[in-house]
Amino acid sequence: MKRILILIAVLLLILSPRILWSMKTATPLDIAVIDKTVPKTDYREHNGLFWILDNEKIFNDREDTYDIGHDYFGYDPYDQKPFPPFNESGPFDLIYIADTYGVYSNDLKDAPDGERSKHIYGGMDLLEWNQIMNSRDQQSTLIAEFNSFATPTDSTTRSVMEENLNVEWTGWTGRYFSDLNSEEIPPWLIRNYEQQYKKKWNFEGSGIAFVHLSDQVVVLGDQEKRPFVQFQLTKEGATHYEHVNDSHYMYWFDIVRPQEGTVVEAEYDLHLSQKEKKQLKDAQIPTSFPAIIHHEQEKTYYFAGDYADFPKQSLAKWTGSSYLFWLFSDDESQFYWRSYVPLMRHILTDIAEEKAE
Repeated sequence: MKRILILIAVLLLILSPRILWSMKTATPLDIAVIDKTVPKTDYREHNGLFWILDNEKIFNDREDTYDIGHDYFGYDPYDQKPFPPFNESGPFDLIYIADTYGVYSNDLKDAPDGERSKHIYGGMDLLEWNQIMNSRDQQSTLIAEFNSFATPTDSTTRSVMEENLNVEWTGWTGRYFSDLNSEEIPPWLIRNYEQQYKKKWNFEGSGIAFVHLSDQVVVLGDQEKRPFVQFQLTKEGATHYEHVNDSHYMYWFDIVRPQEGTVVEAEYDLHLSQKEKKQLKDAQIPTSFPAIIHHEQEKTYYFAGDYADFPKQSLAKWTGSSYLFWLFSDDESQFYWRSYVPLMRHILTDIAEEKAE
C-alpha cells in the first residue's frame, strides 16, 4: 500500500504542471496572425508565437487554444496553395504579422539548397494591408516583425506599411553566422560577394553578413573570435519589461529607423572593432540600430528580427515549462526563452488587462 501511495505521489508531482495548466483560467483574445512563409508543415515562422499562446492558455473565439495549422492567414503547406486573403472586419485584440516573404519553388524541395528560385506566393498586398488596418480599433495592438514589408512586397505598399508602423527600412538586412565556411551560407550570398569584391569567399569562423535590397553585400569576418550579436534592452525597455533579459541573437534582422513618437525599447550590439565600424560607415550602414520599436499611442510594435521563428517544442500546456527551458537554453535558443517569451507574455498580459477594463 505504501509503495502505491508513493507511486501516486510521484505521478502527481510529475503531472502537476499539466494539472495546474488545466486548472488555469483561460484568457480569451481575438488574435489574427499573418504568415505567408509556410512551405512546410512545421509552421516554423509562427510556431514560436503559438507556443506562447498555448502556454499562456490564450483561447480563441471557439473557446479553444489557437490551432497552429488553421488559425492564421497565409499559405497552406498541405494543399500547397494560399488560404483566402485577410478579409476580416475585426476589431482584433492583436494582429501579428509574422512573415510575408512567401514561398518559393526551392522551399518545396525535401532538402532546399538555399538558392533563390521562382516566387510562388507572398508579399503584402496594399488592399490586404488596408483591410488589416481597418480591422483595428483604438484598443487593437499591431505587431509586425521581419520580414513584413521587405522583398517581395512592392515599394508603394511598403511605404504605407512603414508609415503605419512608424518605422523606415534602410534596405539592409543582416545575420550572424557561427561559421562563414559552412553549408548554412546561402550560395547567392557568396556569389554576390565574389562578384562585388572580385575575390574568393575565404572567410573562416563566425561573422555577420549584411545584404542590401540592391544586392550589395558587406561581410564582417575578420575578428579571430567574434562575439554574438547581442539583443539588449534600452533604458526605456528595461523600465517597461521587468522580466525580459538580454541575450544572444542568431537569426536574420533588418535595419530600420524609428519615426517620431516611437520609443526604441531594445537594440542590437554588434561588438565592432574600429576597422569594422569604418567598414560599415563606408557602406552607410549604422553601427547601432533598433531591435524593438514601440509607438505607445498607436499601439504598434516593430520587431526587427525573426522573433516568432522557432522549432517545435513540447510541454506547451505545462505551467512553468518556459522557466525550465529558460534554465537549460543554449546559444541557439536563449533569445527565444530569455527575451521573446517574457516579452510576448508581458504584451499579452497588457492586452488582456486593457480588454478586461
